[in-house]
Amino acid sequence: MPIHLKVPAHRNGGPDGQGWNRMSLGSLAGDQCALRPRDYSHLRESQDTRRARYGGYGPCVSEGNCAECPILQASPRHLDSLDSRVLVRIHADGYLYLMNRPDDGWASSAKRWTWQDVARLDGWEIGRRHCDAHSDGFWLERTTP
Repeated sequence: MPIHLKVPAHRNGGPDGQGWNRMSLGSLAGDQCALRPRDYSHLRESQDTRRARYGGYGPCVSEGNCAECPILQASPRHLDSLDSRVLVRIHADGYLYLMNRPDDGWASSAKRWTWQDVARLDGWEIGRRHCDAHSDGFWLERTTP
């Protein structure tokens, strides 16, 4: 399973044959890690990294040495909940908030998580997207009783 996502190689092309065509879609950010998603679609891909492609992930923290990667070596995250479904709201600041009572909107108590933490969650599946008057989000579905 690909976890280390290399920066796409430069291809010479364009009108001058050297790659200069007045527009560059490349990234100078460096290699990325498929275990560090930054949005919902990449979170889904991070559950089976065979589908992962460069773009939409956080930077690689182990210089391509996945055997020594602290993210891969870390133990999975654990979530205790009385319900079998938990709503995760996506705040404008980019963080995720696990909601206690989703019907109350942002007035409900919430626990702040990162995309990377949710990707490493054990015993839960990434569910369907959710959108209401308060925010976008998605559901987490318990996989173990």
